Amino acid sequence: MAGGISRPSKAALVDLAVTKLGPIGAEMQRLKADPAFIDSVLIDGAARARRAGRENMAMVEGHLGFVR
Repeated sequence: MAGGISRPSKAALVDLAVTKLGPIGAEMQRLKADPAFIDSVLIDGAARARRAGRENMAMVEGHLGFVR
């Protein structure tokens, strides 16, 4: 078989893909079934980003000599 993938190699590749990607699909299904959890993660992430942004901007303003 010049340049192709043999049948046993294809089967092994499919088995590997199912083994590695199967848990990802299961986790996606679990997350899709719990939108409240997704919302809580997004809300928490947004709050942490705002906090980090405020701290960074305060430091930048301090270095530039801005006074609030």
